[in-house]
Amino acid sequence: MEIQNQNPQDEELDLLDLLVTLAENWKLLIFGPLIAGVVAFGIGFVIPKTFESSSSVQVERPGSSFSAPMAASLAMSADVLHQIAPVAGLDDGLTAEEIYKKLSKRITVSVGKQDKLLNIATQAKSPEAAQKLNQALLDTLFPFSKPRGLEKKQLQMQLDSEKLRLQEALKLEHDTAANIASGKSISEATSRLYGELLSANSARQKAVLDMERRIEGLDKDDIIQAPTLPEQSIKPKKSLLAIGGAAATAFALLLFVFIRQALRTAKESSPEQAEKLARIRSAMPW
Repeated sequence: MEIQNQNPQDEELDLLDLLVTLAENWKLLIFGPLIAGVVAFGIGFVIPKTFESSSSVQVERPGSSFSAPMAASLAMSADVLHQIAPVAGLDDGLTAEEIYKKLSKRITVSVGKQDKLLNIATQAKSPEAAQKLNQALLDTLFPFSKPRGLEKKQLQMQLDSEKLRLQEALKLEHDTAANIASGKSISEATSRLYGELLSANSARQKAVLDMERRIEGLDKDDIIQAPTLPEQSIKPKKSLLAIGGAAATAFALLLFVFIRQALRTAKESSPEQAEKLARIRSAMPW
């Protein structure tokens, strides 16, 4: 069996043919993508702008069962989205599924891996509308963070009991402080008791405040970053449009040039190929 090796001179000729093709079409290959990039950049001014407002909320609290992932799921629930639909400019006649599909493209909710903050981003056609939609989502979400039913009842009973113990402990602290201030002989046990009372009462007061806040749910004090008023649009990205348009046009023109050159070569090198090309052209409507 004979193996024919390709002549290095043939490879050189193929490379020269390639360079000749590029040289003959350099204007098309350079100015074509440039014009396409400029046109794509101009189209970016026509496409409606999109603005994004962001906010962050500290959701999780010690002892609370309401977590940041729960808040994120609730923020994208049908109940919440349906309530803010009018603020987003959506028709009340839309179904819950239609509202979800539309708003899920304009609202992004995430939870920080380290800080566990609830991060909300909303998009609209104007800075004010984006900020208003973000604030509406927060205002709608906050009431859902309050405990309900049995959880609320148990938490209220625990709070009442803790307040009663705190009141008794504060009275004991006051009486002990009065005895120390009166100058009576104070034992080491009394001094130690007074110090322990101060520490315990401080911790109990903090526990009472935490339970009260759990009952009240989230509010504006939990907002780490209020909904921002964006100054610049996030879409369209004119530079990316220009680069993408130029790159796509360059690829298409390069493909066109090589195909056209291949057809010319085939026509010149073989009468049979030329006849086939002529039949293809005659069959085309243009």
